[in-house]
Amino acid sequence: MKTLTERTELMIMKFAIHYSTRMKDIILFALVISIMMFQVATLTEYSYPVLFYMQMVVNVVIVAALGIEAYARLVKREVQIDGNSDTITINGVEVHASQIREIKVSGCHKAAFQFILKDKSVPPMYCCFKFEEKNCEGIRELTRWAEQNQISIRKVGPQTRSGMILSSNG
Repeated sequence: MKTLTERTELMIMKFAIHYSTRMKDIILFALVISIMMFQVATLTEYSYPVLFYMQMVVNVVIVAALGIEAYARLVKREVQIDGNSDTITINGVEVHASQIREIKVSGCHKAAFQFILKDKSVPPMYCCFKFEEKNCEGIRELTRWAEQNQISIRKVGPQTRSGMILSSNG
């Protein structure tokens, strides 16, 4: 027979997450700018000193974005969902269900989750994350937890119908 603490620990589920950084977009944009500057220099057959310095700035942006992306990927983070509690722990920060207005989900294959807090206009960085695994049990468990605590989960983005509500039933 399991003790009460062992049964309580079984209800707390931990899932690996990583933060959604959007650095791929920045790297792509910087690469396009870099190619455009190279084309201007090639077509005019003249070396502009301004283009050289702009290229150095673009290179610094690319290296910084790669560093941020590497840090976000290499540092292990987790979310703890307790099915019997009204709190969820995201990388050591406890968030109560009463603090959350809604949960927004964007994306299809690796969905990004964003907790919209009642007292903040912009969600903190720790409230925006993706689960490590694509079809993770964490998504179902988070949906169950949100339904249990009467928090709406809304799917947003161009790939969804406007204001689509998710549930753990389907």
